[in-house]
Amino acid sequence: MRTILIVGTALLILFVVVFRQRIFLRDPLGKVERNGIAQDGARVYINYSNDILVEDAAENRRYLVEGWNGIPGVPKHLACLTALVCWTDADEAAVFPLGSAPDQAHALMSAKEVTFADETSAGMKVDLR
Repeated sequence: MRTILIVGTALLILFVVVFRQRIFLRDPLGKVERNGIAQDGARVYINYSNDILVEDAAENRRYLVEGWNGIPGVPKHLACLTALVCWTDADEAAVFPLGSAPDQAHALMSAKEVTFADETSAGMKVDLR
């Protein structure tokens, strides 16, 4: 039994190391504001590269902002265990752009804060940890 637990733990650690770009863990201290108003029903997820996924359960919306392109969008393929973890289909996940304009504004990302405009041009601010 002990051998099975050790092998299972090693396989789980290997899985997380290999797919660290795809796995988004919940940030329980993350806060979301829309136009300066706190969004209590929103959940923030973060991955190894500090890319963020915002899940607004009240309005059934998800926003993904990745550092490699900085353009916020809605993920095309996303699987989630509610309030725990989400994972995408690729390291650089495919997204539907939020706006119809080809020159959509990039998100401003730092280690503590991400700001972007959603599809209604409302200012979104995400405070991390």
